[in-house]
Amino acid sequence: MVVFRCTRPLAKRFGLRLEESDTTSTGVLGDWYATRLNVGSRRLVLCLSERSLLPVLMPARNNEFPGRFAEHLVLLLRFLDIPQALVEREAGEAHPPAFAPTRSKQILGSLNDFGRCARFLIRDSPNPCTPLEANRKLVEMPSKPLDYGFPAEAARALFDARARE
Repeated sequence: MVVFRCTRPLAKRFGLRLEESDTTSTGVLGDWYATRLNVGSRRLVLCLSERSLLPVLMPARNNEFPGRFAEHLVLLLRFLDIPQALVEREAGEAHPPAFAPTRSKQILGSLNDFGRCARFLIRDSPNPCTPLEANRKLVEMPSKPLDYGFPAEAARALFDARARE
């Protein structure tokens, strides 16, 4: 099961009912904070792992979010060279989705930072890139909540710990 902790604008966009619950995601990466991200004419959803701050950018279409979240996550985890068995297990944990309100201002701040960086990479950079390319660059962006570590490294550490269990 995956819990998306959605911002109000995202919940409104998709007509989601956010229900407060003690339920948490069963995957290694924990709950996912999600917000909408407008970049020029592109409408995207930015998801951020609560435990690693790993970002996942995806189109903001009803058939993409949340239904194809696992596919976008798999692409990113393969890029990070996470072992295939762990990738498949995490993708399997991405169903069914539940929707809850946000609860961490620190993660919301990180979500805003990643959103600004994604917007720059996709639209304002001297060499604009696709959302997938931007996502691959964002995982290497240092983050203060990780003591200026990188989401890619944090995610790899979580999967390494799971592999040792």
